[in-house]
Amino acid sequence: MESDKLADYIAKYHGTLFRLAYSYLKNSHDSEDITQEAFLRLYCSEIHFETEENAKAWLIRVTINLCKDALKSVWFKGRSELSDNIPYENKSESVIMDCIRRLKPEYRGIILLYYYEGYSTKEIAEICRISRTLATTRLSRARKKLKNLLLKEGYYEK
Repeated sequence: MESDKLADYIAKYHGTLFRLAYSYLKNSHDSEDITQEAFLRLYCSEIHFETEENAKAWLIRVTINLCKDALKSVWFKGRSELSDNIPYENKSESVIMDCIRRLKPEYRGIILLYYYEGYSTKEIAEICRISRTLATTRLSRARKKLKNLLLKEGYYEK
C-alpha cells in the first residue's frame, strides 16, 4: 500500500478504530496499540478495496479480531487494570460512555457501530460476521441494558 493512501485511511478512521478498541479493552494505551496494529496490517497487506466503505469495514473487522485475541492472551489476563480518565465535553457524554463501557464487549461494539459510526444492522452483521437477526437482537439487548444502567445512574427517566 502507498504511504499517502495509508495516511488518508489513518486520518479518516483512527478515531473510529480507537473507540472500538477502547470499548473492548478499556485502556487507552492498549487501544492505541491495537489501532496501530490494524493500520500496520493494512499497510503490509496486498488488498485493494473497491470502495472506502470496504476499507473501513475491513479495518473494523481486523480491530475487533485483534481485540478479541488480546483479551484471550495470557498476558492480558494476568495484568491489573489502570483507570483512564478521558475528558468529555459534557457530563452527559461522560455518563453515557461510562455506561457503554460497562456493557459486555459484544454489546459495546454494536452500540458504537450503530450510534457512533452510523452503520445499519445489516452492515454490522457483515462486519461482525454474524447473522442480521443476531445483530438486531444484540442491538435490542444492548439498548435495554444501556437504558437500565442509565436509569441506575439517574440520567434516564422512565
